[in-house]
Amino acid sequence: MKKYLFITILWFTQSLFAQGFYHDGTSKTMQDVLKADCCLLGQYKINGSIGMFFNKITYLDPMKNEINYNRYGANFNITAKFYKEVQLRLSFYADLNQDQTKPKWLSNVYYAFGNYNWRDMTFSYGYENYQPNRFDGSYDFWENMKRGFFFVSFNYYAINGGSKLKIDESSQIYLSPFIRYQPEYTDRYGVKVLGNHKLILGASSRYVIARNFYIEGAVYFYPKSESKVPWDPDFTYGFGLFDWKSFKVNFSYGNWIANRFPWNKKEMKNDFSNGEFKLQFTYIW
Repeated sequence: MKKYLFITILWFTQSLFAQGFYHDGTSKTMQDVLKADCCLLGQYKINGSIGMFFNKITYLDPMKNEINYNRYGANFNITAKFYKEVQLRLSFYADLNQDQTKPKWLSNVYYAFGNYNWRDMTFSYGYENYQPNRFDGSYDFWENMKRGFFFVSFNYYAINGGSKLKIDESSQIYLSPFIRYQPEYTDRYGVKVLGNHKLILGASSRYVIARNFYIEGAVYFYPKSESKVPWDPDFTYGFGLFDWKSFKVNFSYGNWIANRFPWNKKEMKNDFSNGEFKLQFTYIW
């Protein structure tokens, strides 16, 4: 039975890849693949990805022992468009490693709402929440809402059609300065309130080199120095392969916490191995 189930899944996956595009390169939707006309199929209102993730979390237990927890599991992302670029974004993480070293503050749900405009010379703005929102209800969802942040960012594309940096049609450099405001921030466990009115200034950049392969990074500045906590980064970095079209397999790596410049004190252990690896399969509803 398992053998036939595996063959069926493999056949269905191959079918999706085979039917992912028209001959002119236009991305197909689930309406085209499933040959159905209902439930908003084919209207590009819903898209996202599903796949696997892995990262190592290094932390100190109550006895000050260094613990290395290997987190891995399934990840599901969905974006729903309501009007133009006004979107609701949800990310769900299901942990497969449930051993006793698992940190209790890990989040199962991230969410965001706002106007996310990908076009050149445009603004994006909204609200995002990366607090420890958990399936088991061990954290208060409504309390955590105060601990998300409001943001405004600006998009600028640095490569034009005649640039020598343009290797193929995917080549581009994205620059995005941003401002974030957090009404209330807590310790890394999401329990003890450390302060209010946290402001973060920064800028992110992504260089898509060719064939949708990219490298990216960001820098952060904290005007109120006492609001900077040990896991807040001075910079972040990542790389991967990303194609927004439907029925594509993408790979990414990102390292987002505790990275400090040499002249600043590093208060938490974090190196390349603490970044997050993802393997994702995209879809467009």
